[in-house]
Amino acid sequence: MVKNDEHKKQGLIPSDLRVLSKPGSFRVKSLGMLRRLAEKFLKETDASATGSNDALSSEESRRVIGELQEQQKELELQNDELKSAQEDLESLHERYFDLYDLAPVGYLTIAENGFILEANFTAAYLLNVTRKDLKRRTLSRYILKDDQDIYYVAQKQLLGKREAQTCEVRLIRPKGRTFWAHLETTLSRDENGKRVYRVVLSDISNRKKNEAALQQLHRQNQEILDSITDAFISLTDDLTVSYFNTAAERIFNRKRTDIVGRNLFDVFPEGKGSIFEENYKKVILTKTAMSFQVDFTVPPYENWYDVRVYPSAEGITIYIQIITERKKAEEEATRLEAMKQQIQKAESLGRMAGAIAHHFNNKLHVVKGYLEYTIYNLPAGDSGRHNLSIALEEAEKAAEVSKMMLTYLGQVSEEREVLEISEVCQKILPLIEVTIPENVTLEKDLQLPGAMIEANALQIQQILTNLLTNAWEAVGGDQSTIYLTVKTVSSADIPLSGRYPLDWHPRESSYVCLEVKDKGCGIAEKDIKEIFSPFFSTKFTGRGLGLPVVLGLTKAHGGVATVESTPHLGSVFRVFLPIPAEVITQATAKPIKIVDVDESGKILLADDDEKILKVTGVMLSTLGYTVLKARDGVEAVEVFRQHRDEIRLVISDVAMPRMNGWETLHALRQIMPGVPVILASGFSEEKVMEGFQVESPQAFLGKPYGFKLLRQTIRRTLQETKE
Repeated sequence: MVKNDEHKKQGLIPSDLRVLSKPGSFRVKSLGMLRRLAEKFLKETDASATGSNDALSSEESRRVIGELQEQQKELELQNDELKSAQEDLESLHERYFDLYDLAPVGYLTIAENGFILEANFTAAYLLNVTRKDLKRRTLSRYILKDDQDIYYVAQKQLLGKREAQTCEVRLIRPKGRTFWAHLETTLSRDENGKRVYRVVLSDISNRKKNEAALQQLHRQNQEILDSITDAFISLTDDLTVSYFNTAAERIFNRKRTDIVGRNLFDVFPEGKGSIFEENYKKVILTKTAMSFQVDFTVPPYENWYDVRVYPSAEGITIYIQIITERKKAEEEATRLEAMKQQIQKAESLGRMAGAIAHHFNNKLHVVKGYLEYTIYNLPAGDSGRHNLSIALEEAEKAAEVSKMMLTYLGQVSEEREVLEISEVCQKILPLIEVTIPENVTLEKDLQLPGAMIEANALQIQQILTNLLTNAWEAVGGDQSTIYLTVKTVSSADIPLSGRYPLDWHPRESSYVCLEVKDKGCGIAEKDIKEIFSPFFSTKFTGRGLGLPVVLGLTKAHGGVATVESTPHLGSVFRVFLPIPAEVITQATAKPIKIVDVDESGKILLADDDEKILKVTGVMLSTLGYTVLKARDGVEAVEVFRQHRDEIRLVISDVAMPRMNGWETLHALRQIMPGVPVILASGFSEEKVMEGFQVESPQAFLGKPYGFKLLRQTIRRTLQETKE
């Protein structure tokens, strides 16, 4: 019997069944089809058997049928698998549709000739056309003309490098509307092996809009940062410069192109190891803002800087402002405030000194008056006269101290004349040199002939004596040299610092300078502003009026004193006295002459101090005058009205209640225009004469005064009135 395999080999199984025997060849639609195929097989088998005289037995037929049934079952299983595969394929097709057609980006397949072969729904939506309209059209048709070169360059690079290429172009929608798109193109092959381009299309209009907004914001920020006057610098964590504005270029005289991208302290090595580097690193480390001011003295960046440092995402940002002018202004304001305080202190001290001198002189007037009166009335051989004379001498010395206090205030009234300053110094120096210690040598440099100034020779001597005394006391017992120089300088050459009085301003163009220089102990900075104050001394108790007298006499002459000193190295004192543009010789005061005047008659004496009123009355009575007394100006006017024809002269104190001396003078002149009046005061004549406006007294008596001066002043006044 022939096996099934042999039938197969001999070609006895029909071709249809051979096909069926191949798993997965095709799908069998029904069992009827299988039956028909089996019958066809049997007929063919019978015919073949008849022709070959080789008939199949019934058993063989059943075997064949059984094999066919098994094939049928196998085919049914394969049919189920094919059905499942078809369902999976349909599912994949649906997912492909979702992924391809409904993707958030556009997909295009483009032929080598540039025509679009396939497009998904998103691509059509982005271009606002149908997929049908897209096909058989070129992509370049939808690219803005100005951007087409960008696309062509990308395509050319794709063909050369065989790597995906990207570009950003503007695509055109109907009615000329455009939008920004990102194109990513790759090379591929279709099912026929032909080369095609796969293009992914994304709408980046919002991104471009945001980028444009950011660029605009960046430009605005840069314009703002470039317009500010402060330097603005950005640094990364490793101190690399990422931004350098226009003000920074101007302040540091460096171009930003030479700075950005480099380490800050590589570009500015002058700041290496400075407070700048230290604080920048501290802010980077702590992420805490910091501000500081620094006086940077390293060339070429010498200035005061105000620096503010803030932490940022990438490192730090720095604002730097040059505040040199502000610092100078602050220093000037501090200097002016200190000067104001010194001036106020000097004014307060001056008022106090003036008031003390006034009261002191009033008391001395009483003491001195009674001492002189007592001595005058004692017999010539009386032993008490000697003791009282000593007391009178001390009273005179006390009066000199009081006078020095007034001199410190610049209240001096001695007559001045035109003097050649160097000649005056030459005459005075021999008297001073006698008192100079042996360990001190005086070197002189006197400008001869010297400049002409208006001054009082005795006051110049006081200035020079006090300056030289101060110098040799500063030297102490060491062998040393003091240098005296007299020269002419311009007002511009007078030092701005160390001036006294502090509020002095030059009025003339030229000045005489008396300079005394020593190599002594010097003066501490804290003491310099005090050295011209009365009774301040760094030497020993009991001194402290020498330099104040120098300052007072200098002020009285319209000049200024300056001092420069370094502890342990010495000091330089200078006195500048003005040289008037036109020196006019003032008429010197008439010498006091004793004239033959009748010392009798009535004198009106007005003073609010009862003791002064009494002692001065005694002095006038002793001189032979009858005294009418008044305790203030109002009472003096009333007494004068009653005795106007008898009163030869009026002596009035200046400071009185109800009506002062000047008001009394005016009232008396209203009654009798020619009445002679002498004003007396414990203040200096200069201070008193500040109140002078129209009418002036015939003379002034500074308290304390004695019999001799009182008599001379009365006689001179009566003589002048008589003449």
